[in-house]
Amino acid sequence: MTDQDSQENEHNLRAEIVRLNKVVEALMNRVERSSSIHSSDFNQFQTTIMLENLVRERTEALEAALSENEKINRALHEAEEKFHRVLDQSLVGIAMIIEERFHYVNHKFADIFAYDVERLLAINIIELISEVDQPKLMEAMRGALNKEFSQINITVNAQRRTGEVIAVEISGSAAIEINGKPALIAVMADITERLRSERAVKVLHEQLQYQAIHDPLTGLYNRLFLNESLDRELLLADRQGYPVSVIMTDLDHFKAINDRYGHQAGDKVLKAFADIMRRHSRASDIDCRYGGEEFFLVLPDTSQETAHQRAEQMRLSLIAQPLVIGESIIPVSASFGVAAYPASGLSCAELIGAADKALYAAKDAGRNRVISA
Repeated sequence: MTDQDSQENEHNLRAEIVRLNKVVEALMNRVERSSSIHSSDFNQFQTTIMLENLVRERTEALEAALSENEKINRALHEAEEKFHRVLDQSLVGIAMIIEERFHYVNHKFADIFAYDVERLLAINIIELISEVDQPKLMEAMRGALNKEFSQINITVNAQRRTGEVIAVEISGSAAIEINGKPALIAVMADITERLRSERAVKVLHEQLQYQAIHDPLTGLYNRLFLNESLDRELLLADRQGYPVSVIMTDLDHFKAINDRYGHQAGDKVLKAFADIMRRHSRASDIDCRYGGEEFFLVLPDTSQETAHQRAEQMRLSLIAQPLVIGESIIPVSASFGVAAYPASGLSCAELIGAADKALYAAKDAGRNRVISA
């Protein structure tokens, strides 16, 4: 029973008492008039007593009903107060929407949008939502009103009274009928900080993934990634029937550069050669810092002859740009060993071993040269 129903019952009961009193009064008048002509004093007295008993019984019954109705009213008011206290203490915003306007909002909902409760009750819900997300909300509300689905859950951008844009998650169910009108009950939560945290975690995860497979100094892939990817490249090459060439590089006299000019100069040399590798690599190639001053380049679908030419281009590029440290000009060169799958080896270990053997042959031959296996 609603407050409105209870109030209507109480009004009807009180009206019934008034009506009965009027009826009794009319009957008493009638009895008095008729008794002077047709009835004895005894009959008049008897009729009066019967009417009074009837009125008293009916009045007692009506007063009992009124008392019960008042108890129901008090219970309803207490239940409503408890209900509102629960809603007002909720950690999420709760709203009832009828004809696109708020008919109820709790305090948390008002806090989310930085409005007073009274002000929100005069606002169309669409006014709170960013223009780009308004069609999404309208579509969800239409589906809920038409009971096309039992649950809705959407995320939209909204604007607080202060102008701050926030991300709001809206959950709800199919419309219910209140006072003959379809009503939507919506639960809203400000998820701006949650989304910001999720984005931060995603960025951190991507950074960790990058760091796990890249050399921090040069930005090239590291040896771990090489070991994982070379196996895959050889399997693909075997399936599709094309060669895979590799180039192993060692910077000449790198320890002497570190000892004479310092580790910062050595780091600049490593970065300079890494840039040269990138410039001479295709998107499908895998350029790695193998360790220390050693580098490794994997060239899928590339013959050993073409790989030898690529290594020669990198060698010439390196000696053409000596490193300038302060007032010193440091000439830098490198030795290169080239090998190819399947001619030089059928496994990763065999292929890397062949390239390493060719590299040491280049160093033994005087450095600053390219030798193929």
